[in-house]
Amino acid sequence: MKTIIFAIKIVIISILSLFYYPLNTLFVWFQSRYRDWRRNDIVSFYLATPLYYLLFLITAGLSIPFEKLGEGMHPPLDKFK
Repeated sequence: MKTIIFAIKIVIISILSLFYYPLNTLFVWFQSRYRDWRRNDIVSFYLATPLYYLLFLITAGLSIPFEKLGEGMHPPLDKFK
């Protein structure tokens, strides 16, 4: 039974990583442009604000279960301090 649950967790982590990595990369790329627009082009900054926060919410929403599952799957490090 443990093996089945372990396999299901691996599949869920794999699926989440397929969505999380490209979204996080897009968010980081967009964040640099967004901050540049804040200094140089205020109209583009205000037009891009809803997209920026939407990407932030989606990325944060995916990262929370992804990180929790990843931490749970990691073997304990008893001797590491």
